Amino acid sequence: MQLLKQILYIITIGLGIVECLYPSQTFAWGRGHFYVIGTGPAGPEMATLQALDTIKRMDYIIASNRQAKLFADYIGNKPILFDPWKGFWDYKGKNFRKLSKEEYAKFKVERFKIRDKRVLQIKKLLSQGKDVGLLDSGNPCLFGPSHWYIEQFDSSDVVIIPGMGCDAAAMAALKKSVIPAYNTRMVIQTAPFFLIGPRLEDTQILKDLAKYPATMIFYMALEQSKVLFEHLKQVFPHDMPCAVVYWAGYPELQHIVYGTIADMEKKLANEKEKFMGLLLIGYFLKGKPYEAAMKMHQSKLEQKYDSDIK
Repeated sequence: MQLLKQILYIITIGLGIVECLYPSQTFAWGRGHFYVIGTGPAGPEMATLQALDTIKRMDYIIASNRQAKLFADYIGNKPILFDPWKGFWDYKGKNFRKLSKEEYAKFKVERFKIRDKRVLQIKKLLSQGKDVGLLDSGNPCLFGPSHWYIEQFDSSDVVIIPGMGCDAAAMAALKKSVIPAYNTRMVIQTAPFFLIGPRLEDTQILKDLAKYPATMIFYMALEQSKVLFEHLKQVFPHDMPCAVVYWAGYPELQHIVYGTIADMEKKLANEKEKFMGLLLIGYFLKGKPYEAAMKMHQSKLEQKYDSDIK
């Protein structure tokens, strides 16, 4: 009896390991899974081994043209079902931000129709026992549009493979610590359209954030950088350092533009790229921020020690 228990225990552990690596073989026999694969910001060199292995094991792939080219060696001859982002950000060739009210209303309806049709296509393949992998750049759980698809599935049908975000690649390029850094207490990752309104006086959220020492990382900030910096100048010190890391992680394309709240907008005006760049703002860009934070921490400990003795 004891031997039987040991055998059953070993089998259970083994199935648990297999479940982590190959969930479609254990969660539901004969049924496939929808994999969302975080591939990092710049191709295979920035992807994890888990991501690359998962791509190899898929029956079908969903990917943009850029992702398909970057990962062609791992995709091989697997069928690519469609570009998952086509039709999500444009309507009849026009960017959704440039649509009239009437066009935008039609665009919203069309976008959901496109998504629902693709979801049905994926679900049909899963029911046939096929694994479908969607290649999502960076970290699929931070500003990851793949959740447009993910939320239409039962959670047991979805496997998310984590990926390194462009923020990690950008910070490595800057060679700075965003936290600890001086007296910084937090890192805020967001997009400008969450923080500012259409009018210049709509700065209340920024004013609230400015009360606390923080490093700010802005995604999708370059298209309307002039408006953004007009708002920032009202709230933050004009000498606060900024940097934009373009094409983070791409060896041949990556470059950095440094500036301050006061002059950054003018410097960005010379850059043609309006999407593939990450804006970072904070005093972490100045001097030796980590060492300064450690000295401040040590000083507080010494003050507390002296206080306790007294």
